[in-house]
Amino acid sequence: MARVPDTDQAFLDYARLHADVWAGGQGSPPVIGLTPTQIADTDAATTAAEAAYTAALNARSASKAATVAKLNAFATLEAILGADIDTIDAFAKATSDPDVYSLAQIDPPKTPSERPAPPQPVLETPEHLSGGIIRVAFRVTSGGGAQYQVERRDTPLGGTPGPWTRQNTVTEKFYDDQAVPFGLLETQYRVRAQISSGPASEWSEPATFSFGTQGSSGGPMAAADAA
Repeated sequence: MARVPDTDQAFLDYARLHADVWAGGQGSPPVIGLTPTQIADTDAATTAAEAAYTAALNARSASKAATVAKLNAFATLEAILGADIDTIDAFAKATSDPDVYSLAQIDPPKTPSERPAPPQPVLETPEHLSGGIIRVAFRVTSGGGAQYQVERRDTPLGGTPGPWTRQNTVTEKFYDDQAVPFGLLETQYRVRAQISSGPASEWSEPATFSFGTQGSSGGPMAAADAA
C-alpha cells in the first residue's frame, strides 16, 4: 500500500494535512525530528503545488471552452462557405459562363463518374432439377440494382449447336430454365450482368449440361406446349 496517494487531489490533500500538522496548527509543532526549516519548506512547496494545480485546472477549463468555441466557429464558417459555393454554382449554371469559377478562384463541381461495368460472371455446373428443369447458378460482384441476362444455345440429337437465344432477365444469381426442349443432346448457358446505369459485363464462359444419347425429356413449359 502506497504511503502517499497517487491521484493529484488526494496527494495535495495529504500534503496540506501533514504540512499543517507538522507546523503545529494551533499549538506547538510535534517533536518528530523535522527542523523548522524542513517544516517551512514543506509548507511552501505544498502552497506552490496547490497554486499550480489550480492554475492547471483553470487552463484546462479554458482550453475546453476555447476548443468548443473553435468548433462552433468552424461549423458556422463551413455552412456559410457551403452556401456561398452553392450560390456560385447556381450562377455559373444560369449564365453558362465557365469563367465564373476562375473569377471566384474555386474549382468547378466534379462531373459524377459513370459506374464501371460489372465483372464477368462465373457459371456453376448446371443442375438437373425434377420435372426437366435445369438450374443455372453463377457468381458475380455487380453492386446494387444489377440484372442478369441469360441466354441458351441448344444442340439437338444428331445436330449441330444452334444460335444463342435470350431466355430471361433475372435479379437473382440463378435461373431455373423450365423451357428446355425435347430431344436435346446438350444445352449451353451464358450470363452477363448489367447495372442500372447501363454498362454490362462480358458474357460468361458457357456452361454445358449434357442429356446423353436418350436426349432431354423437356421442361414443364415444353411439355405444356406439346400438350
